[in-house]
Amino acid sequence: MTAPVTPIMAGGTGRSGTTVIAGLLHRHPSVRASWPREVKFVNKEGGLLDLCLGPAARKRLSRVGSARDRWPAFEDGMRGPWWLRTNRLGRASGLHLSIDEADRDRLLADFSTSLDADSQQAGRAFLTGMIRAQRGDAGEALWIDTSPPNIANATRIHAFWPEARFIWMVRDGRSTAASVMVERWGPDDPIEAIDWWEKRMRRAHAGLQGVPKESVLILSLEDLVVLDRDASYQRVLDFLGVADAPAMREFFIEQMPAERVGLEKWRAKVPDAEGFEAAYQEAAQRLDADGLEAFARSGA
Repeated sequence: MTAPVTPIMAGGTGRSGTTVIAGLLHRHPSVRASWPREVKFVNKEGGLLDLCLGPAARKRLSRVGSARDRWPAFEDGMRGPWWLRTNRLGRASGLHLSIDEADRDRLLADFSTSLDADSQQAGRAFLTGMIRAQRGDAGEALWIDTSPPNIANATRIHAFWPEARFIWMVRDGRSTAASVMVERWGPDDPIEAIDWWEKRMRRAHAGLQGVPKESVLILSLEDLVVLDRDASYQRVLDFLGVADAPAMREFFIEQMPAERVGLEKWRAKVPDAEGFEAAYQEAAQRLDADGLEAFARSGA
C-alpha cells in the first residue's frame, strides 16, 4: 500500500522565496521537496486540477465536458512538456529527472482506469503515486512543491486535497519587481514589473479565499532571512507540526545568512529609484484600498 502524504503547496508572485523555503524544509527528515521543485502538472492548463475539477475559466477547455474528455490533454502533458522541459536557465527540469518512465506509464494507466468512477479520488492516488515514485523517496509524511501559482490556485487545490497545507511566500514588492526584470520571461520595464507584481498579489489573495486560515502560513522572506529569523523559523515548524531538526537548523544558519536578502538591493537594479518607488507605493495603496494586504515595508 502506498504510504500517505500531505502536500505542502508553496507559492506566491514568483521571485518571492519559494525555492528558499523548499531548500530549508527539504533538510527536515519529515519533509521531501519535489524534484523538479515545480512539478507543473498540478496547476497548468489541462493539468490535474483541470482534469479532476473541471477547467477554471480557460477558453481552450471551456467546452470539454467530462474528465474522460479532458484526459487526452492531461496525458499529452504528462508525456510531453511536463515530462521533458527546460527551465529559465536552459537546464533540464522535467519530471524525467526524478521518475522512471515505466513508473509514469504505470501510474497513468492506473489513473485512466479509475478516472470515470471518481476522478478526484483517482487524481489524489495519481499524485501520491508520483510523489512516492520520485527517486529518493523515504516515505516522508510531507512533500513540498514550489510552483508560484499554487497560491493563486489554492482554493481549487484545497477542494481537490482538503488536507493540503499552503505556504504563501511574500516579499517586498520592490524587491520582487526588480528581481523579475532580469528574468527573460518577465517584464523588463520597471513600471510594468510593478504592475506584474500587483496583478499576482491580487490573484494570490483571490486564490486563498476558499482555504481555511489554519491551512495557510503567510511567510515573509525578509522576516525569515533578515528581520525576524528565529521567530519565523519557529512559525514554520509550528505550522507543520514538526520538531526542529539538526540538518534543517544547520542549513538555516549556514546557507541562509541575513546578507543573502538585501532589503535595499532593488535600488541598484532600476534606473529611476524614485519613480520606481512612487509606482510601488501607488500599487500598494490600490491593494490596500481594496482590502488586500501588500506586505509593504516602510523605510526599506
